[in-house]
Amino acid sequence: MNTKIAIASFEEPRRNYWPLKYLGDTPMITQNQKERLTALIYQNITDENDRELRLSELEDLTQADADYALYQFSTGQWS
Repeated sequence: MNTKIAIASFEEPRRNYWPLKYLGDTPMITQNQKERLTALIYQNITDENDRELRLSELEDLTQADADYALYQFSTGQWS
Protein backbone atom coordinates (compact mmCIF):
# COMPACT_ATOMS: atom_id res chain seq x y z
CA MET A 1 0.00 0.00 0.00
CA ASN A 2 1.33 3.41 -1.03
CA THR A 3 1.06 5.99 1.76
CA LYS A 4 3.10 8.72 0.10
CA ILE A 5 1.23 11.04 -2.25
CA ALA A 6 2.98 13.72 -4.27
CA ILE A 7 0.70 16.53 -5.36
CA ALA A 8 1.70 18.64 -8.35
CA SER A 9 0.99 22.35 -8.19
CA PHE A 10 2.27 25.57 -9.71
CA GLU A 11 4.48 26.25 -6.69
CA GLU A 12 6.01 22.79 -6.32
CA PRO A 13 5.68 20.56 -9.38
CA ARG A 14 6.13 16.82 -9.03
CA ARG A 15 7.60 16.39 -12.52
CA ASN A 16 7.97 19.17 -15.08
CA TYR A 17 4.47 20.43 -14.62
CA TRP A 18 3.68 21.63 -18.16
CA PRO A 19 2.23 25.13 -17.51
CA LEU A 20 5.43 26.36 -15.88
CA LYS A 21 7.37 26.27 -19.13
CA TYR A 22 4.71 28.49 -20.73
CA LEU A 23 4.74 31.12 -17.98
CA GLY A 24 8.09 32.62 -19.05
CA ASP A 25 8.71 36.02 -20.53
CA THR A 26 6.95 36.85 -23.76
CA PRO A 27 9.18 38.57 -26.31
CA MET A 28 8.18 42.21 -26.70
CA ILE A 29 8.08 44.22 -29.92
CA THR A 30 11.42 44.57 -31.69
CA GLN A 31 12.85 47.89 -32.81
CA ASN A 32 12.39 46.90 -36.47
CA GLN A 33 8.72 46.07 -35.93
CA LYS A 34 8.21 49.32 -34.04
CA GLU A 35 9.76 51.40 -36.82
CA ARG A 36 7.69 49.66 -39.51
CA LEU A 37 4.46 50.05 -37.56
CA THR A 38 5.19 53.71 -36.80
CA ALA A 39 5.69 54.42 -40.50
CA LEU A 40 2.50 52.56 -41.40
CA ILE A 41 0.51 54.38 -38.72
CA TYR A 42 1.65 57.78 -39.99
CA GLN A 43 0.95 56.72 -43.56
CA ASN A 44 -2.50 55.19 -43.09
CA ILE A 45 -4.17 56.90 -40.13
CA THR A 46 -5.16 60.51 -40.70
CA ASP A 47 -7.06 61.23 -37.46
CA GLU A 48 -4.51 62.74 -35.09
CA ASN A 49 -6.11 61.40 -31.90
CA ASP A 50 -6.38 57.86 -33.27
CA ARG A 51 -2.81 58.05 -34.53
CA GLU A 52 -1.46 59.14 -31.13
CA LEU A 53 -3.46 56.39 -29.41
CA ARG A 54 -2.02 53.72 -31.68
CA LEU A 55 1.51 55.07 -31.31
CA SER A 56 1.19 54.97 -27.52
CA GLU A 57 0.08 51.32 -27.67
CA LEU A 58 3.23 50.20 -29.50
CA GLU A 59 5.32 49.84 -26.34
CA ASP A 60 2.95 47.24 -24.87
CA LEU A 61 2.82 44.96 -27.92
CA THR A 62 4.40 41.54 -27.99
CA GLN A 63 6.23 40.33 -31.08
CA ALA A 64 3.23 38.21 -32.07
CA ASP A 65 0.85 41.17 -31.65
CA ALA A 66 3.18 43.35 -33.71
CA ASP A 67 3.31 40.75 -36.47
CA TYR A 68 -0.47 40.63 -36.52
CA ALA A 69 -0.69 44.43 -36.64
CA LEU A 70 1.76 44.49 -39.56
CA TYR A 71 -0.38 41.88 -41.29
CA GLN A 72 -3.51 43.99 -40.73
CA PHE A 73 -1.84 47.08 -42.19
CA SER A 74 -0.54 45.13 -45.19
CA THR A 75 -4.01 43.78 -45.98
CA GLY A 76 -5.84 47.06 -45.32
CA GLN A 77 -7.67 45.87 -42.18
CA TRP A 78 -6.29 48.49 -39.79
CA SER A 79 -9.57 50.20 -38.93
